[in-house]
Amino acid sequence: MKKKKRKSTHAQKSHVDIFDDPRNKFFSAANTVLAIMTLVSVAAIALETVHSFQKYHLIFKGIEWAAVVLFSAEYITRLFTNQKPLRYVFSFLGIVDLVAILPSFLGLSNLTFLKSVRTVRIIRLLRMLRLAKFSRAKDKDLASGSVHKINLQIYCVTLTLAVLILGSLFYTFEHGVRDARDIPSGMYWALRAILGGVAYPQATTLGGTITLVLARFTSFILFGMMVSLIGTMIRKLLTGSEKD
Repeated sequence: MKKKKRKSTHAQKSHVDIFDDPRNKFFSAANTVLAIMTLVSVAAIALETVHSFQKYHLIFKGIEWAAVVLFSAEYITRLFTNQKPLRYVFSFLGIVDLVAILPSFLGLSNLTFLKSVRTVRIIRLLRMLRLAKFSRAKDKDLASGSVHKINLQIYCVTLTLAVLILGSLFYTFEHGVRDARDIPSGMYWALRAILGGVAYPQATTLGGTITLVLARFTSFILFGMMVSLIGTMIRKLLTGSEKD
Protein backbone atom coordinates (compact mmCIF):
# COMPACT_ATOMS: atom_id res chain seq x y z
CA MET A 1 0.00 0.00 0.00
CA LYS A 2 2.81 2.35 0.91
CA LYS A 3 4.55 1.45 -2.32
CA LYS A 4 1.52 2.45 -4.37
CA LYS A 5 1.20 5.70 -2.47
CA ARG A 6 4.88 6.43 -3.10
CA LYS A 7 4.39 5.79 -6.82
CA SER A 8 1.38 8.11 -6.89
CA THR A 9 3.35 10.85 -5.17
CA HIS A 10 6.21 10.36 -7.61
CA ALA A 11 3.77 10.57 -10.54
CA GLN A 12 2.37 13.83 -9.23
CA LYS A 13 5.83 15.24 -8.72
CA SER A 14 6.85 14.32 -12.27
CA HIS A 15 4.02 16.45 -13.63
CA VAL A 16 5.02 19.42 -11.50
CA ASP A 17 8.64 18.97 -12.52
CA ILE A 18 7.66 19.76 -16.11
CA PHE A 19 6.96 23.34 -15.03
CA ASP A 20 9.34 23.78 -12.10
CA ASP A 21 12.34 21.48 -12.36
CA PRO A 22 14.97 22.38 -15.03
CA ARG A 23 16.33 18.83 -14.76
CA ASN A 24 13.15 17.50 -16.34
CA LYS A 25 13.65 16.93 -20.08
CA PHE A 26 10.30 18.59 -20.86
CA PHE A 27 10.93 21.64 -18.63
CA SER A 28 12.44 23.87 -21.30
CA ALA A 29 9.94 22.89 -24.02
CA ALA A 30 6.86 23.34 -21.80
CA ASN A 31 7.94 26.68 -20.38
CA THR A 32 9.11 27.95 -23.77
CA VAL A 33 5.70 27.20 -25.31
CA LEU A 34 3.96 28.98 -22.41
CA ALA A 35 6.36 31.93 -22.65
CA ILE A 36 5.86 32.30 -26.42
CA MET A 37 2.08 32.11 -26.06
CA THR A 38 2.24 34.71 -23.29
CA LEU A 39 4.26 37.09 -25.48
CA VAL A 40 2.01 36.54 -28.51
CA SER A 41 -1.11 37.01 -26.39
CA VAL A 42 0.18 40.20 -24.79
CA ALA A 43 1.27 41.55 -28.19
CA ALA A 44 -2.23 40.86 -29.52
CA ILE A 45 -3.79 42.67 -26.54
CA ALA A 46 -1.52 45.67 -27.14
CA LEU A 47 -2.11 45.82 -30.90
CA GLU A 48 -5.86 45.40 -30.42
CA THR A 49 -5.93 48.86 -28.83
CA VAL A 50 -4.41 50.45 -31.96
CA HIS A 51 -7.20 51.95 -34.05
CA SER A 52 -5.69 51.00 -37.42
CA PHE A 53 -5.49 47.32 -36.35
CA GLN A 54 -9.11 46.96 -35.31
CA LYS A 55 -9.90 45.32 -38.66
CA TYR A 56 -7.95 42.28 -37.42
CA HIS A 57 -10.32 41.83 -34.50
CA LEU A 58 -11.12 38.21 -35.36
CA ILE A 59 -7.42 37.29 -35.47
CA PHE A 60 -6.86 38.89 -32.07
CA LYS A 61 -9.90 37.08 -30.70
CA GLY A 62 -8.55 33.75 -32.00
CA ILE A 63 -5.17 34.37 -30.35
CA GLU A 64 -6.91 35.29 -27.10
CA TRP A 65 -8.90 32.06 -26.94
CA ALA A 66 -5.93 29.93 -27.97
CA ALA A 67 -4.04 31.48 -25.04
CA VAL A 68 -6.99 30.95 -22.70
CA VAL A 69 -7.23 27.26 -23.61
CA LEU A 70 -3.48 26.71 -23.13
CA PHE A 71 -3.31 28.66 -19.86
CA SER A 72 -6.43 26.89 -18.57
CA ALA A 73 -4.84 23.50 -19.28
CA GLU A 74 -1.71 24.61 -17.42
CA TYR A 75 -3.76 25.95 -14.48
CA ILE A 76 -5.77 22.73 -14.16
CA THR A 77 -2.62 20.61 -14.42
CA ARG A 78 -0.88 22.61 -11.69
CA LEU A 79 -4.01 22.50 -9.54
CA PHE A 80 -4.48 18.73 -9.67
CA THR A 81 -0.81 17.72 -9.53
CA ASN A 82 0.26 20.11 -6.79
CA GLN A 83 0.56 18.46 -3.38
CA LYS A 84 -0.80 21.66 -1.80
CA PRO A 85 -3.27 23.04 -4.37
CA LEU A 86 -4.68 25.76 -2.09
CA ARG A 87 -1.22 27.20 -1.58
CA TYR A 88 -0.88 27.48 -5.36
CA VAL A 89 -4.38 28.95 -5.81
CA PHE A 90 -3.73 31.76 -3.31
CA SER A 91 -0.10 32.37 -4.27
CA PHE A 92 0.82 35.44 -6.32
CA LEU A 93 1.49 33.48 -9.52
CA GLY A 94 -1.60 31.35 -8.95
CA ILE A 95 -3.78 34.47 -8.77
CA VAL A 96 -2.06 35.86 -11.89
CA ASP A 97 -2.71 32.58 -13.73
CA LEU A 98 -6.40 32.75 -12.78
CA VAL A 99 -6.79 36.42 -13.73
CA ALA A 100 -5.15 35.63 -17.08
CA ILE A 101 -8.07 33.37 -18.07
CA LEU A 102 -11.04 34.48 -15.94
CA PRO A 103 -11.99 37.72 -17.81
CA SER A 104 -12.43 35.82 -21.10
CA PHE A 105 -14.66 33.18 -19.50
CA LEU A 106 -16.76 35.86 -17.78
CA GLY A 107 -17.21 37.80 -21.01
CA LEU A 108 -15.12 40.70 -19.75
CA SER A 109 -12.84 40.78 -22.78
CA ASN A 110 -13.61 44.47 -23.25
CA LEU A 111 -11.70 45.25 -20.04
CA THR A 112 -8.26 45.68 -21.55
CA PHE A 113 -6.54 46.20 -18.22
CA LEU A 114 -7.71 42.86 -16.83
CA LYS A 115 -6.41 41.10 -19.93
CA SER A 116 -3.18 43.07 -19.66
CA VAL A 117 -2.56 41.41 -16.29
CA ARG A 118 -1.58 38.43 -18.47
CA THR A 119 1.67 40.36 -18.99
CA VAL A 120 2.72 39.46 -15.46
CA ARG A 121 2.91 35.83 -16.56
CA ILE A 122 6.27 36.74 -18.09
CA ILE A 123 7.52 36.42 -14.51
CA ARG A 124 7.32 32.68 -15.13
CA LEU A 125 9.88 33.14 -17.93
CA LEU A 126 12.10 34.99 -15.47
CA ARG A 127 11.72 32.14 -13.00
CA MET A 128 12.54 29.60 -15.69
CA LEU A 129 15.73 31.48 -16.62
CA ARG A 130 16.68 31.78 -12.95
CA LEU A 131 16.20 28.05 -12.35
CA ALA A 132 18.17 27.28 -15.51
CA LYS A 133 20.95 29.55 -14.27
CA PHE A 134 21.22 27.74 -10.94
CA SER A 135 21.06 24.38 -12.66
CA ARG A 136 23.85 25.27 -15.07
CA ALA A 137 25.94 26.94 -12.38
CA LYS A 138 26.14 23.57 -10.63
CA ASP A 139 27.53 21.99 -13.80
CA LYS A 140 31.31 22.28 -13.40
CA ASP A 141 31.89 21.38 -17.05
CA LEU A 142 29.80 24.32 -18.31
CA ALA A 143 31.55 27.54 -19.26
CA SER A 144 30.65 30.57 -17.16
CA GLY A 145 29.85 32.45 -20.35
CA SER A 146 26.59 30.51 -20.53
CA VAL A 147 25.60 31.83 -17.09
CA HIS A 148 26.45 35.38 -18.23
CA LYS A 149 24.20 34.84 -21.23
CA ILE A 150 21.33 33.80 -18.94
CA ASN A 151 21.95 36.88 -16.76
CA LEU A 152 21.66 39.06 -19.86
CA GLN A 153 18.46 37.26 -20.85
CA ILE A 154 17.05 37.86 -17.36
CA TYR A 155 17.83 41.58 -17.68
CA CYS A 156 16.18 41.83 -21.12
CA VAL A 157 13.08 39.94 -19.96
CA THR A 158 12.84 42.14 -16.85
CA LEU A 159 13.07 45.29 -18.97
CA THR A 160 10.41 43.97 -21.36
CA LEU A 161 8.15 43.01 -18.46
CA ALA A 162 8.51 46.46 -16.88
CA VAL A 163 7.78 48.27 -20.15
CA LEU A 164 4.71 46.13 -20.83
CA ILE A 165 3.21 46.46 -17.35
CA LEU A 166 3.95 50.17 -16.92
CA GLY A 167 2.83 50.92 -20.47
CA SER A 168 -0.48 49.12 -19.85
CA LEU A 169 -0.96 50.99 -16.58
CA PHE A 170 -0.21 54.35 -18.23
CA TYR A 171 -2.69 53.55 -21.01
CA THR A 172 -5.33 52.59 -18.44
CA PHE A 173 -5.01 55.76 -16.37
CA GLU A 174 -4.13 58.27 -19.09
CA HIS A 175 -6.31 56.90 -21.91
CA GLY A 176 -7.22 59.69 -24.32
CA VAL A 177 -3.97 61.62 -23.86
CA ARG A 178 -1.72 61.88 -26.93
CA ASP A 179 0.96 59.63 -25.44
CA ALA A 180 -1.59 57.08 -24.18
CA ARG A 181 -3.88 56.62 -27.15
CA ASP A 182 -3.05 52.89 -27.16
CA ILE A 183 -0.88 50.39 -25.26
CA PRO A 184 2.12 50.62 -27.65
CA SER A 185 2.15 54.39 -27.09
CA GLY A 186 2.05 53.77 -23.34
CA MET A 187 4.94 51.31 -23.67
CA TYR A 188 7.00 53.91 -25.54
CA TRP A 189 6.29 56.39 -22.76
CA ALA A 190 7.30 53.80 -20.14
CA LEU A 191 10.56 53.08 -21.97
CA ARG A 192 11.45 56.77 -22.03
CA ALA A 193 10.54 57.14 -18.35
CA ILE A 194 12.67 54.12 -17.40
CA LEU A 195 15.69 55.18 -19.45
CA GLY A 196 15.72 58.66 -17.92
CA GLY A 197 17.42 61.63 -19.53
CA VAL A 198 14.88 61.38 -22.35
CA ALA A 199 12.02 63.86 -22.48
CA TYR A 200 8.60 62.35 -21.78
CA PRO A 201 5.17 63.85 -21.00
CA GLN A 202 4.18 64.17 -17.37
CA ALA A 203 1.16 62.30 -16.06
CA THR A 204 -2.11 64.17 -15.58
CA THR A 205 -3.94 61.74 -13.28
CA LEU A 206 -3.18 60.26 -9.87
CA GLY A 207 -2.87 56.77 -11.36
CA GLY A 208 -0.56 58.08 -14.05
CA THR A 209 1.60 59.82 -11.45
CA ILE A 210 1.89 56.61 -9.44
CA THR A 211 2.86 54.79 -12.66
CA LEU A 212 5.56 57.40 -13.27
CA VAL A 213 6.95 56.90 -9.76
CA LEU A 214 7.00 53.13 -10.34
CA ALA A 215 8.80 53.68 -13.65
CA ARG A 216 11.50 55.79 -12.02
CA PHE A 217 11.91 53.24 -9.22
CA THR A 218 12.13 50.46 -11.80
CA SER A 219 14.86 52.35 -13.65
CA PHE A 220 17.05 52.24 -10.52
CA ILE A 221 16.52 48.48 -10.17
CA LEU A 222 17.36 47.85 -13.83
CA PHE A 223 20.41 50.11 -13.61
CA GLY A 224 21.65 48.13 -10.60
CA MET A 225 21.14 44.86 -12.49
CA MET A 226 23.08 46.15 -15.49
CA VAL A 227 25.96 47.45 -13.34
CA SER A 228 26.17 44.10 -11.55
CA LEU A 229 26.14 42.20 -14.85
CA ILE A 230 28.82 44.36 -16.46
CA GLY A 231 30.93 44.35 -13.28
CA THR A 232 30.87 40.54 -13.10
CA MET A 233 31.86 40.22 -16.77
CA ILE A 234 34.73 42.71 -16.43
CA ARG A 235 35.97 41.04 -13.23
CA LYS A 236 35.95 37.68 -15.00
CA LEU A 237 37.83 39.15 -17.96
CA LEU A 238 40.52 40.83 -15.83
CA THR A 239 41.01 38.36 -12.98
CA GLY A 240 39.59 35.11 -14.31
CA SER A 241 37.24 34.93 -11.33
CA GLU A 242 33.68 36.06 -10.79
CA LYS A 243 34.33 36.72 -7.09
CA ASP A 244 36.29 39.51 -5.43
